[in-house]
Amino acid sequence: MPASPRSLVPMLALVVSTFLAPVAEARCDLSSAPPCRGCGCKGGPGWRHIATGSCVGFRDIDQKCGRPPSSALCVFENAPGTGANRDCALAPALPAAPRR
Repeated sequence: MPASPRSLVPMLALVVSTFLAPVAEARCDLSSAPPCRGCGCKGGPGWRHIATGSCVGFRDIDQKCGRPPSSALCVFENAPGTGANRDCALAPALPAAPRR
């Protein structure tokens, strides 16, 4: 006797979740971060570039602040959560989803 469509739903859900799980893990999830102000409060490196006044990301910190970061080029704000998402921020970007 063939399986009913209703009994296939849990199996289909398992198959779909297996393929989507790696995609979900690759994205940076900052939704649980508490409200904050200042560079680094959402997990960034915590440095503000003096010349532009903007926060510096992990990918630009060596170029804009030096290695190690220099207080002559950037100001460290030491906000809560500083550096929390470094691995996620430096991970390769996910390919864009195909448009329909």
